[in-house]
Amino acid sequence: MKKAIIFAIIISAIIISGCTQLQTDNRSDNKDTYTLEEIAEHSTENDCWLLIDEKVYNATDYIISHPGGTAILQGCGTDATDLFRTRPMGSGTPHSGNAKDLLKDYYIGELKRK
Repeated sequence: MKKAIIFAIIISAIIISGCTQLQTDNRSDNKDTYTLEEIAEHSTENDCWLLIDEKVYNATDYIISHPGGTAILQGCGTDATDLFRTRPMGSGTPHSGNAKDLLKDYYIGELKRK
């Protein structure tokens, strides 16, 4: 009797594990990519994409919270890497680690390589 119960438990565990799908994070394999031309179409305060270090960010919702005010608009629709690193309209220093951490919340894809 004990053997039958143990056998049933083992078989049940095998069946359940076979029906369970392993979820994986495929974001790194299935990134959206955008050309410079596509990024340039998003160049307003109502639709602002930034390209920073070949990564594309939709910063539209962040504009009103940006500590540097409207300075962020200068980068909309462009490769804003140098602006992000040098803050020419602000202190002239690179953005903080906190600013870099915020970027991940607005990440939408990568620059499409030719």
